[in-house]
Amino acid sequence: MLTRIFHAVLATVLTVTAVGCSSSSDGGSGGYTLRIGATSVTGTPAGSLGWGDRQGILSKELKAAGVDKIEYSFFQSGGDAVSALIAGAVDVAAVGDNPALRARSRDPKVVLLSFDSVNSDMQLIGARGGPTNIQGLVGKNITAPQGTIRDRTARQLIEAAGLTGKIEVKDVPTPESIAGLSSGQIDATVLSGASSVDLQQKGYPVIDSLSRHGMGSTGTNIALTSFTDGHPDFRAAWQHAITAVNADIQENFDDYLHWVADTDGTKFEYVKQSTQADEFNTEPFPQIGVKQLQDAYDFLNADGSLAGQYSVTDWIGAKP
Repeated sequence: MLTRIFHAVLATVLTVTAVGCSSSSDGGSGGYTLRIGATSVTGTPAGSLGWGDRQGILSKELKAAGVDKIEYSFFQSGGDAVSALIAGAVDVAAVGDNPALRARSRDPKVVLLSFDSVNSDMQLIGARGGPTNIQGLVGKNITAPQGTIRDRTARQLIEAAGLTGKIEVKDVPTPESIAGLSSGQIDATVLSGASSVDLQQKGYPVIDSLSRHGMGSTGTNIALTSFTDGHPDFRAAWQHAITAVNADIQENFDDYLHWVADTDGTKFEYVKQSTQADEFNTEPFPQIGVKQLQDAYDFLNADGSLAGQYSVTDWIGAKP
């Protein structure tokens, strides 16, 4: 799941020591500290990454690649996490497909490690009493943070309706968009997950969604070749760790949903309604995720959002 200039890191940096490691320093065990950058509204690891941290799966699986400690830095957006990666402040960025694709278009040294989710849906939510179909938004405004999957979703849905150029997508952060939707100052915005279900329960209409058009997005994990070249076993270990985490989520799905609800401070039924087990890929690059990443690339490339062209297939198959 993610795009912008280096904003502030949220709250604190959480350090997790891998299971079975006797030393917290690189020198004591011969291993190293893995620095992961991700987005989080709670200041703790979220989604599958958070579950893998909670269950100890990440630390266990990555130990074989020399990781003896994991540190998390949390950012306000995927773009911020990418900026930290490029600056050398983190080793891995767990972000949405938008910032990852843009990063690779600017720098061929960006390595795609794995997907951590696929089939992610986004909904275009309208104001109460406003239009209930996308044609009703002609001449009106949709809001989404620029450069994010929400922004791309809005533009993809406009294009799918044949209305490109007839509906403006304004760059407004999600919290302000929700507030504007509630006050009637905004006609529609793009949301996902429990926050989308919450508004739906309050009478806000779903005008359109990615899933209605057979579209979706992927969660991507990226690094730089300077890191993967220095740790040649890491990419395979990371892929094994992420798929092991997702398999555990599928096996303990209700427990995972309850944990998400508790962590995010939302209702379990909202999380259950907005989360599907098939979002959690149990292979690094499942075919549906590859298609979704390619579709995202094609859209961004066509509208001039990418700095340069490249092969998504080659990027997925690249060796560290």
